[in-house]
Amino acid sequence: MAGPWTVNRDRRNGGPDGAGGAQLRAALGQLGSWSRRALFTRPASPRWALVRRGLRFGAGLAGRRRRAAGTLTARRAVPLLTVMTIVAAGLAWATVSLAERGIASSEAAVRFSAGPLVSPAPKHAGALPRRFGPISQEGAGPIVAELRQRFGAVGAGLIADARRAAAAATHRPVTSAPISALYAQPGHIDPVTARPAWVMYLGLDATAKIGIPVEVVGRLMMGILGPTTQVDPRRVAAGHRGGSANCAVAWLARTQVSVCGWASDHAIGVFASPTRDTSVAELATLMIKMRFDLQNP
Repeated sequence: MAGPWTVNRDRRNGGPDGAGGAQLRAALGQLGSWSRRALFTRPASPRWALVRRGLRFGAGLAGRRRRAAGTLTARRAVPLLTVMTIVAAGLAWATVSLAERGIASSEAAVRFSAGPLVSPAPKHAGALPRRFGPISQEGAGPIVAELRQRFGAVGAGLIADARRAAAAATHRPVTSAPISALYAQPGHIDPVTARPAWVMYLGLDATAKIGIPVEVVGRLMMGILGPTTQVDPRRVAAGHRGGSANCAVAWLARTQVSVCGWASDHAIGVFASPTRDTSVAELATLMIKMRFDLQNP
């Protein structure tokens, strides 16, 4: 027996209970659809709208801050690069200026030319004592004889050129004075002669300019080395007396000899010593010391 509150489980019939179940399912479907729309759609409430706008405003402000930071960095980079460029240019200018000063100082030292040669040659030059008497006693005879011949030929050519130049310009006579001396090296013994090692000095002083020192000394050295030489003179320091100087190894009287020559505006000079006694480097150092006493400032 079925009362008014009894639920009929047979839903296949079209009774009122079947219609009620369909209505219930439809109501539940509408409720689920509304809840989904409320959850995933923009809320219509002004309060939620303000929250949404606040979130969007915060995100936009952060983006603007990031863009502003990037723009500020770029604005700082341009002046920074400008300052760095100016500093680099200043450093480059300072480097070039120092280099030019160094070159100018070197060129000034080369252009500087001392006065006339000391005549007669002093008793001491560069702390080396002068040796008097026949040169043959020191075993230097053949070497010095050939050295004199070659030095004399170069000197004669330079004086002839100076006289021609003076005749065309000032018409003044040009005279020259040869100077020579043999200096011993105490404490150094020649292994061949068993005598003290020596340094031969030859000089030529003129009353007119004989040419540009760097060109004159090159001409002097090539004349002493001989026309068949294959040796190139090496440029060395000329010392406090200025001018220009070269050194090389020459063959004189079948002997290997260290030779150093120098030239200033009005004078030339040469030093020679067998390589067995004095190396080229040693003679270059002696030349600076000896010139200080052999030529007036």
